[in-house]
Amino acid sequence: MAHQFIDKLDELKNRMARMTALVQQVVDVSVESIVTANAALAAQATQLDNRIDEEEVKIEKGAIDLLALYQPAASDLRMITVIIKANSDFERIADCAVNAAQRVTPLIEEGYEPPRDLRLMANSVVATLRDTIKAFNLADETLARQVLRGDDVVDALYHQIVQDMLAQLEAAGNSANTQLSNVMIAKNLERIADHCTNIAEDVIYAHTGRIIRHLHAI
Repeated sequence: MAHQFIDKLDELKNRMARMTALVQQVVDVSVESIVTANAALAAQATQLDNRIDEEEVKIEKGAIDLLALYQPAASDLRMITVIIKANSDFERIADCAVNAAQRVTPLIEEGYEPPRDLRLMANSVVATLRDTIKAFNLADETLARQVLRGDDVVDALYHQIVQDMLAQLEAAGNSANTQLSNVMIAKNLERIADHCTNIAEDVIYAHTGRIIRHLHAI
């Protein structure tokens, strides 16, 4: 029974690793579609998201089956719980990436050019996600704490973008659609970073058994 449980848990971890690779891919494609104003890449991100949705359901079912059939204790129970939570966060990351990319598509014919801070924010989010996936797959607590600290950069860029877009709306009302789209793209990118924070907190929980959510001192 113990060997069967270990094999199935390893299989679940491997499936989770494959899903995280897909999530990184969809975010990479989405960000590239934004910074290059490429409608084909935006469509590709949507197609990738469909595969992630399928994987998310399979992973959740596999994790619940492990809980029901083997009743794992202590660290294994924490790990499976973290997989269930992170699985949901990774799926939502992909959704946010697609939502951001789809905001670009109607603007391309207007000669869309993303603001500098939005490009910086997008690149920062890609790097944050990469660190998050590495921390999750390697159960790296140190890297997870780095992800938590890095979220401040994304938040600062998001607030700057919102302020800039609101100022431009007041100055030139005829470009309202573009400015509002930039705000929504930035919001989706900021949500990706928030989900990365959730996952990083779960990695720390799996490693230490300590829930640090809502704590300022990490």
